[in-house]
Amino acid sequence: MRKALLSGSITLLLAAIVWAGGDPWKSKPYQQWDAKDVRKVLDSSPWARSIQTEAPWLNGDAAAGGTDGGTTSQPGPARGGQSPRTGPGGAAGGADAGGGPPQTALATFLVRWASARTMREAVLRNAVLAGQIKEDAAEQQVAQPVDSYEIVVAGPDMKPFQSVDEKILQNAAFLMDRKTKQKIAPTSVKIQNSEDGKKIVSVAFIFPKKSDTGISTIGADVKTVDFLSVVTNVKIEASFDTTKMTDTLGRDL
Repeated sequence: MRKALLSGSITLLLAAIVWAGGDPWKSKPYQQWDAKDVRKVLDSSPWARSIQTEAPWLNGDAAAGGTDGGTTSQPGPARGGQSPRTGPGGAAGGADAGGGPPQTALATFLVRWASARTMREAVLRNAVLAGQIKEDAAEQQVAQPVDSYEIVVAGPDMKPFQSVDEKILQNAAFLMDRKTKQKIAPTSVKIQNSEDGKKIVSVAFIFPKKSDTGISTIGADVKTVDFLSVVTNVKIEASFDTTKMTDTLGRDL
C-alpha cells in the first residue's frame, strides 16, 4: 500500500512539474495563463519572431526617413541589440575601437502571427488580467471563426512606416510557402496609431486563407512560411515553422 501511495505521489508530482514548466499553450488552458504565460506566447513562442534589421534612418538616411542633411542621429545602443563590432552601450553609428568606419544601427521588430488561436487567446487573456474585458466575453471572441491570416509587425521605432500609406505597404509585402515558392499577396493592410495619433504602434497585414478557386493558400504539408515586407528601403523578414505552431487542438495558423 505504501509503495502504491508513494508511486502515485511521484506520478502526481511529475505531472505537476510538467504542467508548471511546459509551454503554456500545451500545458494548460488559456483561462489559467498568468501574465508570465501571456508574455511568453506574445513574445517568445513559435507565433512570434523577433528580428533585427539595419536601421538607416538612425544614421541620417533621408530615403529611409532619417534626419535631413545626412547627419547622424544619436539614438544610443540599437534597440533590442547592438551594432556589429560594438559592445553593449556603444553609440549607434559610431566608429569601432580600431577607428574603422561608422557602423549601421540596428532596429528590432516583433513579427506576430496574430490570427492564430493561441495568439488571440494570449491577447484576450491579457485584457482579462488587466480588467479590460470579462472572461466570458473573451471566450466568445476566441470562439469566433477567422477567415484570414494576419501578420502584425510592431516595434519601439516604427519610423520606416511613418511616410507610407496602407496601399504602398500592401504592394510591398507577401507570405511565401517555402515548399512551392508560391507568394501570397495581402488583401489589405491596417495601420494602428497611438492614441494621440502622432506615431504608428503596429501594422497588420491581412492574407487570404483560400485562393479564388477555394484552395488553401498554405497547404497542410507546408513546414515553413516566410513573411517579407520592404518599406522605405528597410527589409523586414521572418520565417515561421508551422510544425511548431501547434497547441492541444493541432496546427494553429
